[in-house]
Formats: sequence, structure tokens, C-alpha cells
Amino acid sequence: GGGGGGGAASLVRDLSESDLSSLGAEPHVLAFGDVDGLEALAEATYGQVVVGRAPAALAAKYGGKEAPAVAMLPFGAAEKAAKKAVPFAADAAGLDAAKKGALASLPDSLVDKLGQGSPDMFFSAALTQTAAKAACLLFSDKAEVPPIFRSLSMAFEGQMQFGFAPPAMMAQFNIDRAPALLVLWNENEGKDEQDAQAGMKLTGARFMPQVHGKFSYGNIAAFVASVVEQRLQMLGAHAGGAKPAGGEGEGGRGKAAGASKDVGPPPELSAANFEAECTQRGGLCAVALLDGGPDNGNKEAQLAVLAKLRRRGAGGPLSYSWLDATCHTDFVAAFGLGETDLPTMLVLSPGKARWARSVGAFDAETLGAFGNGVAAGRRATESIDAVPALQEVDCASVARGADAVAEDDALGDEIMAEILEEERREREAREAEAGPPGGGAGGGGRAGPAPRQ
Repeated sequence: GGGGGGGAASLVRDLSESDLSSLGAEPHVLAFGDVDGLEALAEATYGQVVVGRAPAALAAKYGGKEAPAVAMLPFGAAEKAAKKAVPFAADAAGLDAAKKGALASLPDSLVDKLGQGSPDMFFSAALTQTAAKAACLLFSDKAEVPPIFRSLSMAFEGQMQFGFAPPAMMAQFNIDRAPALLVLWNENEGKDEQDAQAGMKLTGARFMPQVHGKFSYGNIAAFVASVVEQRLQMLGAHAGGAKPAGGEGEGGRGKAAGASKDVGPPPELSAANFEAECTQRGGLCAVALLDGGPDNGNKEAQLAVLAKLRRRGAGGPLSYSWLDATCHTDFVAAFGLGETDLPTMLVLSPGKARWARSVGAFDAETLGAFGNGVAAGRRATESIDAVPALQEVDCASVARGADAVAEDDALGDEIMAEILEEERREREAREAEAGPPGGGAGGGGRAGPAPRQ
């Protein structure tokens, strides 16, 4: 079955043949036909590998004999996916091997391997040439850069510099055990000339599993995104305008000033403004799907998350807006979504008729990383015949939740009454045709309906 709302199942993508012809650069594990274990695999590789179900008929094209089959597409294979696909058996061992192959294909070119010589050059670049003017260090006793850290370095490319440090460097940074993840910056950055002349004074934040959760991509990405946001606000306060997160499409008009000016609240989409705010705007529309009804007590908090993203992304490739999804149900249903999937976010490319849906927490860190990933081509998108138009609806008069169910019940009662009335008429007609019960001795009536030939 398809990925339902919530849980790990929703991390498995249902990919059509046209989706397969326009995949993102990230590694993929594709299942053709019924293959067990996909949900667990998608959860284990979240943020690093796309796990998808593909049409069984395409198994042979991607190297398999016939469905059920599994194929792995290494990082960057998107253009020649069918040629570069590596087939695996459709069992637990095959999935495990496909997972290892997919993770191993993630490039580590954005991670500096420290330990040979002084890290001064690394810090010099990190603290001057990145948006957050910060460095993210992973201390590890492993020989290879772990896939989670490689994915992180791509997701936050340009935001901060990523370094992989051996155990020999731990004492220098007061680290007692590996693995450990630190984000560091210059405490004197942006202060007055006297402090700046005093040189570099490193300070930072450490990822603490007991606070931030286990070492997983989602938890670490949320931690890094929150540090990036804090750093941009700090730098903006000193420089009179922060550079927003999402280093994609950097030729941005007035980007540095964008984050400090008031961009206003995110617009609510309607039939009247949908083209102006989305389809004709150029770039990508990031549309938050919210329950706009009066009973949604979280609506203001959800709009505050969206306002933060809109401020942070001013001048970037994404335009943020929101839709009352329990009012415009036809629009939401066109993407296979319903009320149980709310709140969530769609990123739409009207020009290419492609879309992607966020999975996970509805917070600025998760949604920001998701939107940036789509803009950079690192998140897979799905095709749609055309972006559906919004209908003219008076949302104030739309029945929602229990009221909608009550309305359905009333309609159901009406239909049931009609069915019962119809059955009653048919029964009376049959009885009239059959004559009085137990007839035969009386006035020449038939004993019952004539048997059909």
C-alpha cells in the first residue's frame, strides 16, 4: 500500500514511471512489487537515502529479473538511473546490501578531514566564508566520514563548514568521548574593533543526545538548523541584516538586507490570489496546509512558524504562503492528502508540474531544511499533470470536523430513507401481485407468483 499519514510508512515514496525519469541527486533504494521492510529502511536512512516503491513492470529495466526486485541508485545517478541501477535480492539481506551501497555512495567532498597539520586554515575559511560564520566538527574514531555527516554537509552547504576530526584532536576541544558533534564560532565576531583585534575566541554548542535525542539525521539536522538561525540573527544584529538560511540560488537580490526588513505575514491562498502568489511568481511555492477552522487551537503557532520561514527566506527561491486545507479539500486531495496529514507543507514547482511534501515535525528547522533541499535538487519530487486550481469557496460557511460528519450523516439518513421507501413500494407491489396470504381455497386467486421460465 501507499505511504499513509504519519509513522515511518509515510517516508516511503510511491514513484511513478515519470517520477523515475526526474529523480533528485540523492541515492535511492527502489522496490518493484511487494518487498517487506521498506518502512524500517526509510526510517533508518531518513535524510540520506530516498526509499521508494516503483511499478513492478519496470523491474527488468532497472537490472532486476522480475518483480519482486530491489535496485539501488548511487548518488548522482539521476540522469542515467536505469543504466546505473545496481540490482539486489528482494529480501532482508538484499535490502541491507542496497542500503549499505546507497549510503557508501554519498560524497564526502564537502567535509574537511582534519588531523594532518594545523586546523587553522579550516577555521579561517569556516569563520569568514560561510553564511553562519561557523564550523561543525564531528569527532569520531571511524576511518571514514559517516553517511549522516556527509548528508548534513550537503544539506547545509554554504551555511557552515564541516570538519571530520580524529580522536587525537579531542583533548584540544575538551571532548571526552567519541562520537561528539560541536558547532563552533568566533565569540569576537561582529564586536567592536578592539575585541576584533584581540583575535579569534572559539565558543560553541555541543549536540547532547540526552537533550537533543539520539544521533540521527533528523535530530542532528534540527540542532544544526537552530544554531544556523541563531547565528544569522546574531550576525544580522551586528551587521544590520542577516543573510537568510538556504544558501541556494545565491545570486539573490538584496539577500543580506532581506532578513531584517518586515516582509509581512504569509498570505492565505484563495482563488483570487493563487496565481499571483504561486503559479505566476516564478521559483517554488512553499504552501503550508493548515486546518483553518475555528477549532484549531494551534493555528497561530503554526502561522508563526511560517512567518519565521518567510522572514528567513526573503529574496530566496521559495515563496511562503498557507492554505486552509479543511476548506479547500479538493486541492489537498489532488496530492493524495487529507485532514489526518495536517499540518504539513507542500513545495510546488508550477513551471515543471512537480511537488514534494514535508515529513516530520512542523517546525522552522525541519521545514527550512526540507525546502532548501527541494530548491537544491537534493530532495526527490513527484510529478502531477498540472498544479490544481483553487476553487472559489466561502471558507467561513464550510462544515468541518464533527459538523462535516454530522452533515454527512444527515445526507446518509436521507439516502437510507429513500432506499427503505423504495423497498417498501417494491414489497407492496409483490404482495399485491401474490394475492392474499394463504389464498387458493377462496376466489380463484393464484397461489403465488408464477415461476419464471
